[in-house]
This record gives sequence, structure tokens and C-alpha cells, in this order.
Amino acid sequence: MNSFRTNNELYTNPLGLPTGLDFSVFVRAWDRGHFSYALRNSIILTVTTVIITVVLSSLAAYPLARMQFKGRGFLYMAIISGQMVSAQIILIPLFVLFRDMHLLGTLGSVMLAVAAGSIPFSTLLFVNAFREIPKEIDDSTEIDGCSRLQYFFRILLPLTMPIFASVIIFQALGVWNEYLLSLTFLSQQRSRTITLELKNFFGAYQSDWPGVFAALTMTVVPVLILYLFLQKYFIKGLTAGAVKG
Repeated sequence: MNSFRTNNELYTNPLGLPTGLDFSVFVRAWDRGHFSYALRNSIILTVTTVIITVVLSSLAAYPLARMQFKGRGFLYMAIISGQMVSAQIILIPLFVLFRDMHLLGTLGSVMLAVAAGSIPFSTLLFVNAFREIPKEIDDSTEIDGCSRLQYFFRILLPLTMPIFASVIIFQALGVWNEYLLSLTFLSQQRSRTITLELKNFFGAYQSDWPGVFAALTMTVVPVLILYLFLQKYFIKGLTAGAVKG
């Protein structure tokens, strides 16, 4: 409701209701926040990064959870130990690397950095979920002549859909709200995301608070739609393993 109020109303009566419904503030927020390309950039960044993360981490988790091979434990520990590396520590090395690769100012730099930081945690979740599948299913599908890829997409994926939905929502929220890496790598105006453009509503002496609330309202809509679409699987993923026996 605060997006329909003026700055004067917010300061004089913070808990009051708006005197009218003026939707022009949403139009102003759209233009001032450069939503025409900022929204597009955020959607491209989020969708691509989540796809990269889910595909690579699930494929990495499959042999770690279902196969026996030498060095499996070491490889598993090496992957999940990546969770201990924070973005702040590797920010300067990543900046130099992407500068040499001519990726600075492009969404690809943020995609690679965020996906690399998200894969260890996603792999951990997938490994734990895949280990819950009974071994007898592996034997029966092998007798039926099912290949590894067929087993993954036709058996493992449907049985663990809740964990896939949980990973998608967690990673999508993280990428959508990502700020530090975007601020460092996306120097060009046309490549900026929504989180970077929100600073346009804050000035040195005065801030456009109705514009901020209108922009935040428009920003949360795509994430809310994703959550409602995957809500059923997300709740199952959260409660998986909560009850035994």
C-alpha cells in the first residue's frame, strides 16, 4: 500500500492508509528503474544460472551417490568443500580472470561466478536425495536394459522431483537477489540487473520511497510466480526425510 502514498504521507503518517490509488508511481518506477532491460537481464541471468547449476550438480551427484569407484569420497569432499569459499575472498581473482577473458560487463561473468558458488551446496542436496532411492531399483532397471541416461531421466528424476524443485527455488532466489558480483562485474548500463537499478531511487538528500515500494512490488512478482508453480514439490522437498518408519 505504501507504493500508492506520497513521500509527505509516509513521513507524516507512516502507518496510515493511502488517500487514493494512483498507479502512475508504477509507471515512474518502471522508467526510473530501467525495468525494460533490467527485468530482462535479471530473468536471463536467473534462468540460465539455475539451469547450469541444476544440470551440473545433479549429473555430478548421480555417480557420487549411486556408483562405486576409486576416489569417490575424495571427489565428493573436494566438491562440497567449495561451500567454505566466500565470494568476497575470490572477488579480485575472479575480476582479473574475467577481465582477461573479456567477460567483464556481460551477464556471462555473473552466471559463471554464481553457478560455481552454488554447485557445491546443490550437489550435497542431490547426493543425499539420490542415496534415499533403494538399490533394488538400480538392479531391476539394469536387468531391463535401461541405460544410465534413461535411468537418470526416467527413474531418478521423477522420484526426486521435490528436491529438484527445492534446489530451483533456493538458487533462483539467491541469483535474483544477487548484488555484490553484479555490482563488481556489470559496469555497463545495459547489462545491469534489477538489484543494481534499485539504487536509482535513492538520492543524496531525498529518496523516492513510493517508487522504491512500487519497484519492489514489481520485482517480487516473477519470484512469486515461480514459487506458486513449484510450491507443491517445494513443500515435499522440505519435509522429505522428516518422518522415518
